[in-house]
Amino acid sequence: MDKPLLPTEDASESSPYVNAIFAVLGFAYLFPYYAMVQPVDYWRLLFPNSNVEVVISLAYTITTVTTLLLLVCAGGVLRYTRRIVSGLAAQVLVLGALPAIALLAQLSARYLAVLFSTVVIAIATSFLDSSVFGLATLFPHGALEHVQLGIGLSGLFAAIFRVVSKSCFPPSMVQTSTTVYFAAGAVVVAGAFIAYILLLRLPITRRCMHTTKQTAFEMRLLRKIWRNEGLVMLAYATSFIVFPGAISAIPSFQFPWLNDSAWWQLILLTVFAAMDVVGRYSAQYRCGLTARSVWRVVALRLLLVPLIICSTKGVWLTHDAISILLVVLMAFSNGYCGTLTVVLVNDCVNASELSATGMFSSLSINLGLVLGAAIGFGLSHLLHF
Repeated sequence: MDKPLLPTEDASESSPYVNAIFAVLGFAYLFPYYAMVQPVDYWRLLFPNSNVEVVISLAYTITTVTTLLLLVCAGGVLRYTRRIVSGLAAQVLVLGALPAIALLAQLSARYLAVLFSTVVIAIATSFLDSSVFGLATLFPHGALEHVQLGIGLSGLFAAIFRVVSKSCFPPSMVQTSTTVYFAAGAVVVAGAFIAYILLLRLPITRRCMHTTKQTAFEMRLLRKIWRNEGLVMLAYATSFIVFPGAISAIPSFQFPWLNDSAWWQLILLTVFAAMDVVGRYSAQYRCGLTARSVWRVVALRLLLVPLIICSTKGVWLTHDAISILLVVLMAFSNGYCGTLTVVLVNDCVNASELSATGMFSSLSINLGLVLGAAIGFGLSHLLHF
């Protein structure tokens, strides 16, 4: 008899193969957002008088939350394949079309094109977000954590690849380097199709999807998880008050020439992405934290927000080493607290409620993103950064 092409781990055990596939899905579905906020120099070339990264972040999060709210209200059992395939297809198309924005002559037309692209990517990501999180909760311990790890790796890869694409071309070819960057992003997202097909072929997938009874979201479930979902929202809101807007606006105090070339901004965003991954990986070590005690670290990181804003405005904290330290602390705590709060929500529910809980956790994350982005947008106008 021929040997099976794919592993057949028992559904009661954690599977490295399955975890790797979920990491790929987490990596791919959020990459388009990171790809849009990373090329700071490109957006400043197209929009010299505005911080368009903040606008992209705000438009993305508002659209994502609205779509997720509609999905939650619609209820019903998730149709994973339909949502995942259509969401990935939409993301690939938009990433492939993004370079054409530079061909538009009028600034207003460019602005509308960026907003439209952001909205489409946000809607597609909402379908993917709720589906991937909901599906991962049905699998053994480790799948959900690897989705979060993949998300962090996505941000890191987006940052590193932007640095590489910028380095390979002279400063006068920003549009060319960004076109290559977006095209590579489209290829990355397209690769997630293969990962999902491989996942569907695994026996463990069939067992998890068909033997675990799924329930639609109900208010009864919300009464069990609202406190921990609130912590999920707060953890992500804290980060997005300063990311990417305030962090990308921190100047280099010791090396001013890095500001003019936008290298300093890329360095800070890359440091953030790298430490976010470290934090997400470290979330497997709970350090005694439980669903009842995790609020302490979530609340403590609020102190980083005013410190980062002081660095952005050049008040008191005017050294590059301090700026990097603050970014490291914010990024690591974002990865650690963001992942751990989501995982700990599942400790509050039973098996039949996991899928609905995963979908609501996705909504809580994005509610935190839109809250943080809105506050960050207001602060950027109030404090002029």
